[in-house]
Amino acid sequence: MSDDYLLMQQCIDRAVTLERHRGHFRRAARRVLPRLHRSIDLPQQDGAHYLTCFVIRYIQCVPEWMWQVEQLCGVAGLDFSPVREVIGHSFATPPERHPDQVGLAALLDDAYLAHRALEEVNDQLQPACGMPLLPMDPMVANMVVRELLGEQFARELDDVCLRLGRHFDRLRLAPDSLVAMILCRQRLNETPGAWPDFARELNISLQPPVAEFATSTLH
Repeated sequence: MSDDYLLMQQCIDRAVTLERHRGHFRRAARRVLPRLHRSIDLPQQDGAHYLTCFVIRYIQCVPEWMWQVEQLCGVAGLDFSPVREVIGHSFATPPERHPDQVGLAALLDDAYLAHRALEEVNDQLQPACGMPLLPMDPMVANMVVRELLGEQFARELDDVCLRLGRHFDRLRLAPDSLVAMILCRQRLNETPGAWPDFARELNISLQPPVAEFATSTLH
């Protein structure tokens, strides 16, 4: 993995360790749980715990998923570095606090940016390669996080992702590049547990009506 991914992993590991020791996100989630339940359907028992587990897994998978998509792009001769550099910079510039004090809520927008960027790359490349790059559908997980971030902030992040996706707009793959990408995707799909649908696994779903609030509530 490149230094960008290693830096992301270090930021994530610190945030998860901080949450396990202090439980800031879980306590904040418990306080706003009544508002969350209007838009996010959580298990009845200890919804704050399930939401925290979901957020941890959503953030933790970012470096591995991005690295795997970069491998897919690489075998086809496509440059993924613009996406990696933007996401890496986002993780490397957290709020002005000591790095060891950056918790889950502070990284959630960075993770959303990464997941949505992967969606955009997938949407742009799928017509060229005739198959989705992502072996699972991230829509529910991204929509849940969108509700946590608030609609206005999420739209700003979506605009960044749309610009990143344009790097792959209307690309045409040579036959040998397409074959290489298909073979690489098959290898990645065979890795057990590499692409979990953790929203479904944790019984978290999105229900109308949608209520908006910002992650500042969760800090």
